[in-house]
Amino acid sequence: MSDESVDATDAHLRGIIDEYMGAFEPDPEETVGLRERILQIVREDAALAPATQLTTERGNPFRIATAEVRGIIREAVDTVPGIRARSVTATPTGEPEGSAVDISLTVTMSAGTSFVSAAEDVRRSVAGALTAQLGIPAMRIDVTVEDVFVDEEAADD
Repeated sequence: MSDESVDATDAHLRGIIDEYMGAFEPDPEETVGLRERILQIVREDAALAPATQLTTERGNPFRIATAEVRGIIREAVDTVPGIRARSVTATPTGEPEGSAVDISLTVTMSAGTSFVSAAEDVRRSVAGALTAQLGIPAMRIDVTVEDVFVDEEAADD
């Protein structure tokens, strides 16, 4: 978050708090430092929830929680049989910046799964999910196998 963005957010929140505080007569002992406590909570939340800056097809910028973008990608990866998502990185790219994303992800793969076909399935699933849910295309999707697991359910059959 830029300093200008933090200052604008602080000013906006101070206005809301002042309006709220003017609506009733609080007990002064209960409200000492209330504004600063609220602003600190908001700042901590912003620090804990990084956002990814993207751009719609029409060029309108928007921010979405990075965890949400990662969740969309992980869910798409996990729909591919024999593949489970591990780490996910989504980097805004395109022209204008953020109109597309580059994806780098690591996965675990079930023993006996063909990597080449599974990786293509992962790419199709991730690209489809990003377009359907965010309206943003994936320019590049790099898939790295980090580990192999034995699918106990498949082994029992």
